[in-house]
Amino acid sequence: MGPAATTACGIFVGLIVFLAMAVLGVIAVNGTDNPGFTRQASAAAGRTADKPPPPAKDGFNSLDLNKDGGLTLAEAAGYADIVTRFDRADRNRDGKLTQAEFDRLAKLPPAKAPKAKSKVSKKPPSRAEATAAAGG
Repeated sequence: MGPAATTACGIFVGLIVFLAMAVLGVIAVNGTDNPGFTRQASAAAGRTADKPPPPAKDGFNSLDLNKDGGLTLAEAAGYADIVTRFDRADRNRDGKLTQAEFDRLAKLPPAKAPKAKSKVSKKPPSRAEATAAAGG
């Protein structure tokens, strides 16, 4: 090996050692508190994601994270039943639910899934329509 190849190998090995030491340092400092190195159950193992806990009895105050008296859509994220009915419950359209609007939310029916429109026509197109649709 020539001097250039030896130097390149030395730099490569040094870089690998440096990166390994950096990773070990991060693990040593953060321990199990580092979310990047926690072990989670694999979806391939047949496990699904944990469901968020349901809102507590005093749900509005527990969900109002910044304690400003209004529940935003971002604060309600993770609760599909709240998110899907949020717009209907927000009476004054200010982007926040007040305590009264939140209480009304429980009385609203769940959102209905939009109906898929059928593209099947009842009669086949005429020869002229088919030719025109094909660009000819």
